[in-house]
Amino acid sequence: MDPVDVGHVVGVTIDALTRRLIDLAMGSLGEPPVAWAWFALGSEARHEQALSTDQDHALAYEPEQGSRADIDPYFAALAEAVTSGLEAAGIPRCRGDVMAVHPSLRRSVADWVAQFHAWMSDPGIEGSQLTSIVFDYRRLAGSLEVEKTLDEVVSSAPERYPQFLRHLTHRALDLKPPTGFFRDFVVENRGDHAGRLDVKHGGIMIVTNLARAWAIRAGHTEKPTLDRLRVAADSGQITEEARQALEEAFRLLWQVRLDHQAAMVRAGEKGDDYVDPASLGPITRIGLKEAFGIIAREQRGLSLDLRVQ
Repeated sequence: MDPVDVGHVVGVTIDALTRRLIDLAMGSLGEPPVAWAWFALGSEARHEQALSTDQDHALAYEPEQGSRADIDPYFAALAEAVTSGLEAAGIPRCRGDVMAVHPSLRRSVADWVAQFHAWMSDPGIEGSQLTSIVFDYRRLAGSLEVEKTLDEVVSSAPERYPQFLRHLTHRALDLKPPTGFFRDFVVENRGDHAGRLDVKHGGIMIVTNLARAWAIRAGHTEKPTLDRLRVAADSGQITEEARQALEEAFRLLWQVRLDHQAAMVRAGEKGDDYVDPASLGPITRIGLKEAFGIIAREQRGLSLDLRVQ
């Protein structure tokens, strides 16, 4: 199967599990006191999840006449029930605490809008850390139209927040693909993953960050990475040839990642994103070398284009 489609299937499965856990929690807690929305963040929002993944989510609600002190306890309990249920099902909590159980990730729509504007005006340390997660969002449950409202804020970035576009560019250039000399790759040189390739941070996440920067720069709010690459090509930020090359690289990296994680699952091990180059066939190694080279080339192009050093 197409490896990107597999990631989509995993995401849809987690969506269904989340909705069922929300229903079960409401059966115990009762109906929500106000209009609300549960929304997925990060890779879950993009439907780009591998066999080894964690939780990223948030809540929005409309206080109406009530105060946060009156309303939030219900949603805090709902968030804990769903988060604990996902954890029990094998999807661990986010180590960065980007989950609806955290009070800062349960807000009114107006507060979310204000927070997005604040992050885009001056990301700061928190906004910078959350860029790759919170700016990818998708409503999963609830009737509150938070997604459309946030889309309007993000699509205003090219006109209102040029400095935020520059910030996104920096984030897309932070990580570097592992091109080097050991079997043509730079591998982890210490710790439990010594001698292995980090295909997520060394490749997949870089393409995701590049695509996000290009799409938001064009004023678009698509979330899946391949859709964002098409926006980048349609808006003239990259060539069609570059788009095709990045898409092929993205699919290859996903295939290697999923093959690796499936092998770990069969062996009864916890999945990760660290691949031993020696476990790959010669054709795959050549393909990965080319994929990393394509990614590095597009990073250089973005750096030159926006004069980012």
